[in-house]
Amino acid sequence: MTKKTKKYRFEDRSRYGRGILSTVAGAISAIIFLSTAFICMVMAGKAPQWIGALGFSGFVMGFYGMVAGLESFRERNESYALSKVGTLMGGFMVAVWFIVFCAGLAG
Repeated sequence: MTKKTKKYRFEDRSRYGRGILSTVAGAISAIIFLSTAFICMVMAGKAPQWIGALGFSGFVMGFYGMVAGLESFRERNESYALSKVGTLMGGFMVAVWFIVFCAGLAG
């Protein structure tokens, strides 16, 4: 006779809160990066100045996504899956935008 293991579920946990906000902010930053890279590619590097402002907005969105994701770990009775995704995506996008910024200063 085998022993049955009990599985516990926490019904009051939700995925809402700052975790979903950080994931959305990181995704918006990635979309801005892809769109600005495409515009610069199509225009052969001669994009207007507002593309730079859009890139800075992407950096700010990525940074906000990372910070909101880190703050969402303080919330209780939450599922931290989206908090982890948002924090990692925001941190990755901050790193990508920083590399693009440094490459622009170098060349």
